[in-house]
This record gives sequence, C-alpha cells and structure tokens, in this order.
Amino acid sequence: MQTFRENGAKPNGFPASGQTSIGIDPLKTVPSPFIMIRSSGQQMKTAVNAMKTNQMMKTLQIKSTEQAVIVEMPIPEPGPGQVLVKVKEVATCPQWDLHIYYGKPMFAHEKEVKFPYSPGQPGHEMTGVVEAAGPGCTLAPGQKVAAWRDAGHHNPGCYAEYVLMKEEHLLALPDDLPFRKAISLELAMCVAASVMRMKQYEGIRGQRCGVNGLGPAGLIAVQMLLAEGASEVIGIDPNPQRRITAEELGATFCCEPESERIGKRGSAGALDLAIDCVGYPQAVRSIMDRTNKAVALFAVQRDDYTLRHQGLSVIGYPGHFREAAEYSLDLIVKGKLDFAPLISRELPLEQYAEGVGLLKSQEAIKICFIPGS
Repeated sequence: MQTFRENGAKPNGFPASGQTSIGIDPLKTVPSPFIMIRSSGQQMKTAVNAMKTNQMMKTLQIKSTEQAVIVEMPIPEPGPGQVLVKVKEVATCPQWDLHIYYGKPMFAHEKEVKFPYSPGQPGHEMTGVVEAAGPGCTLAPGQKVAAWRDAGHHNPGCYAEYVLMKEEHLLALPDDLPFRKAISLELAMCVAASVMRMKQYEGIRGQRCGVNGLGPAGLIAVQMLLAEGASEVIGIDPNPQRRITAEELGATFCCEPESERIGKRGSAGALDLAIDCVGYPQAVRSIMDRTNKAVALFAVQRDDYTLRHQGLSVIGYPGHFREAAEYSLDLIVKGKLDFAPLISRELPLEQYAEGVGLLKSQEAIKICFIPGS
C-alpha cells in the first residue's frame, strides 16, 4: 500500500492597527511611517502610493477568533501590471472562511492562524469593475472582470470596496454577463483543473462518474462532468438538501455515503471515475472502494491517504492555471455552469459574522457579500 501527502500554501498575517469601540479601524489617523515600517517591498510602495490619493475605503479584517470588524484603509494605486478593481460582489469560500474565522489552520501542516489576518482576506471569489490600471495593462477602466486567482493571502483581499490585483489574475467578462454569473470563477477554475486532468488521463464522455461531497466545489463538479458528456453523474453527501440541489442541477441521482446504490469496486454498479471534494481519509477510502478506474483528489487534504487498490489511478491536484479559468468562463457563458443555486443569501459585508454562522450551520452553501451596500 502507498501513503502520500500533499502540501498547501501557507497564508501569512498582516500588520495590526488600532481599533475603536464601534468596530471601525481608522488607519487614516495613523502616521505614514507606521505603515511604511510595517510593510515591505511592493506592499510599502502600494501603501505610499495609496496615501497620495487621500481616499479611503472600507474593508473587512478578522482581528482574532470570531472577531471580524470593518476597517478603513487608503485606496491603493496600481503599479506596473496591476489593476485596481471596484468590488461589486464577493462570495464566501466556506473552507477558508470557516477555518480562519474560527481560528483553525487551513492546512494540516500549520500550527496556528496568525492574527490579525490580512485585511480583506480570505475573500477571493470576486467580480467587479476596473477602476484604474497601472502601466503595461490592457484592461481599461469600466471593464467588467472576475478574479480567477486570489491576490495572495499575505496581501489585502477581496472583502473590501476595492482590491489591487495582478492583471494576469483577472478575466474580462462580457458586458451583458451579470456579475453574479461569474462570482465564483476562482472556485470553478480550481475544480476545472481536476476535471481537465481527469479528461486528459481517462476521458469522461460515456463514463459513470461520482462526486464525493456536494458543497460548492462538488456542485460545480457535477455540472462540469455533465458538460463533458458523462453518462451518469452520481452525487454523494449526507446532507439531504445538498443532494436535492445536485439533482436539480442535473445529477442522475444522489445518495448518502456508503449507500448500496453504488456498487463496490469490481462490480457492475461501481463508478468508473470519481472526484473527491471532501478531503478526509475515511471519505477518500470510501470512494476508492467504489471506483474502478480513477479517483481525482480535489479537496484540501486533511491527513495521509492510503492507496487501497492495485490498478486504481489516483489523480492529484494539478494546480491553478489560466486555461482552467477560461474553460470555466466558457461554460458560464454557454449556460452550462450556474452558480445561482450555490448562493443562499446576499448580505452586506458588515454582516460577515452572520454569514459565516450560516455556513457553519449548513443553512447556506455560499454567501454573496456586497461591499459598500
């Protein structure tokens, strides 16, 4: 038997600042040397440029476990290759939000979450409009865009009125495409990377496919496998409402884990291919025991996995790449990928704690926050 481990990226903290009793952090009252001393490299340059504009924005910052406040920060100016985006809508990523807000490390190798967390983080599923573009950029002010990569968890994130992004991490959106249609392009890109790798190695058309875990990623995977021509797409999740949602999105049927509706590996009722969107060893073990050809490991790995069967291919996560984002946007434009069933509530950014609470109780799949509303 083979045991293996994958590593994840490690988010870093961000400089602290004073907080008032009403939860507003007026950074504009802090002398400029404070910002310059506690920043470095491009971040220091960005902070200095931002203060020249003398304009402020509101952003969310998680100060400590279960303590999120709205702070004020200078609006940054884009440098070469950078774009300033006015955020229109930003969606939760339940894995990131639940871990960081409740003070739990996102990845197994991390010992603790470093607070205060970067302002605007962990928000990264964003649509907006180009406000300004730095030298060398082709995107112009007024262009609708969506993020297909995050800004980096050591940088300010998208839970803000404005966010500074590398132009290469944005995709231009059609003028007639509503912002909500592309809000979770970044997550779709992540899922598409696994689906495209599975298609490359095994082929999907005509295959009986399973999706283990019907959270946001799993519900996207269901739609992508259907778009690729799978003969059947079977969803697996203990939450009955998630199973209903997957079937509404086109899943052939859905069942609980360990259901006899899916046969054991080697039997006629087994899956040909599967994608795991859970990440826990017992869930991976279960899906391996029910799959004949290949299992794609998408979810963040929570512990070591054991390869249980000779002849079963294991497809690791290939990483983030622009082609997967373009593939996802094409499905969105063609009406084959719909995020609407994933967005359970729309809230102002000031109600972040309420939104994360809904994720924790599984009353919501995702929350859409509207900065500045």
